[in-house]
Amino acid sequence: MDIRASFILGAVLLFGYLYETHGLRLAEQKCQEYRKTIASFPSKVIGRTNVFDTPPNGLPAREGEFPHQVRVGQWFYEDEDDTAFILRCSGALISDRYVLIAAHCLWTLGDEEVSLGRHDYTRNGTFPELSIKRDDLILHPSYDEQTKASYNDIALVRLAQPVTFTSHIYPACLWTEEEAAEPTKLTSSGFTMGRLVNDTQDTRLVKIQVSRVPNAECSREYTDSGYYPQGVTDALLCAESPVEWKSLCEGDAGGLLQTLDRDSADVYRLIGVEAKGHECDQSHQKFIFTKVRQQLDWIESVVWGT
Repeated sequence: MDIRASFILGAVLLFGYLYETHGLRLAEQKCQEYRKTIASFPSKVIGRTNVFDTPPNGLPAREGEFPHQVRVGQWFYEDEDDTAFILRCSGALISDRYVLIAAHCLWTLGDEEVSLGRHDYTRNGTFPELSIKRDDLILHPSYDEQTKASYNDIALVRLAQPVTFTSHIYPACLWTEEEAAEPTKLTSSGFTMGRLVNDTQDTRLVKIQVSRVPNAECSREYTDSGYYPQGVTDALLCAESPVEWKSLCEGDAGGLLQTLDRDSADVYRLIGVEAKGHECDQSHQKFIFTKVRQQLDWIESVVWGT
């Protein structure tokens, strides 16, 4: 191919890319990049679905089913020959350097360990785990640590080094569409609602199917909690589980809310991060999530420097 032909081909490809991404916000452009990268992986987990039955203890996820799911916590020594991981919160990998989490789950400065690609936090799985230290923690500027209110309960963890994406570790796309386009049935995932590693409960990542319900229903349920003095606002999403869960005093927090991308069965769209809402040992079926879409301007400005 001569120089002139190469130039024309390059111009055509560039024009095609600009045409394809013109008018798309940055988070959507990044999603297109992720889909192309993920499509190039030779082997991926198959059979992901948005529709499934939820047993009383949640449905254990398959290894690699949620490649964006991240644990944030710290190690402690039980004795000279054994270690255990104190699970503080779940998070979502959204770029090669940033993890999106709930702000309330980082209540201790000792939470420096970020673990990617782990399916069970007490035993090794088929896929290798990647552990990275955090480099920085950025709380949403409107999140108020001094009060009990759970508005803008969202934060970003900057990793100390970039993540190399693999077939079982790669980011979720962010939900960018209007609220009316959100599916009614959504998937929430977390590490078995958080038990310490020496407990007898199942320690695998689990998923539950939840239904989006009017925010007024959560406002009624959370009236006396003190977390939502202004009610459950439009920046939040109310979801209901078909089974009852009990809030735990230690362990996992900040569960993820997602749905599969319309254009790829390998990529999830992150819709929300679970906000603080219940005290220890309270049974409940309704959850409140901070909507990702309402926080896109802030997320894009931090993660991609807009």
